[in-house]
Amino acid sequence: MRKPTAPKKMFVYGTLMRGFYNYDKALVGQEKSMVPARTRGRVWHMVDRGYPAIKEGEGWVYGELVELKDFAAVIDQMDDIEGYHGPDDPRNEYARILLPVENLETGKMEEAYVYYYVPDDLGSSENPVVELTHGSWRTYMEEKK
Repeated sequence: MRKPTAPKKMFVYGTLMRGFYNYDKALVGQEKSMVPARTRGRVWHMVDRGYPAIKEGEGWVYGELVELKDFAAVIDQMDDIEGYHGPDDPRNEYARILLPVENLETGKMEEAYVYYYVPDDLGSSENPVVELTHGSWRTYMEEKK
């Protein structure tokens, strides 16, 4: 298991959300609870890759707060999906970091792991993006249909 290893809730905002393909791969039947949530940041859809990226920002990013039944049984697969190899590993596409996340059912702030995009290539010719100023990759994908 890659560090950090302390069992925590996960905030998912892209392909790991319910109804998307990586949810089916990693989370079906593994969630103890899954509720609407948000965290501070900015989110983009990476056009050629077909999935989102978030970085620091003052806006809100919307997704789902997931409590896993067995953190250790699922986290390595989630890290593989997100291209996370460990803290400060130069191969990371995403870093798994702890951030405050608002549970939208209770209104309470909770600490959860969030996958933050690492490279500085957003919007480059190699990685064209669409910024999602409304903060929801799910909404963006539903509107694209």
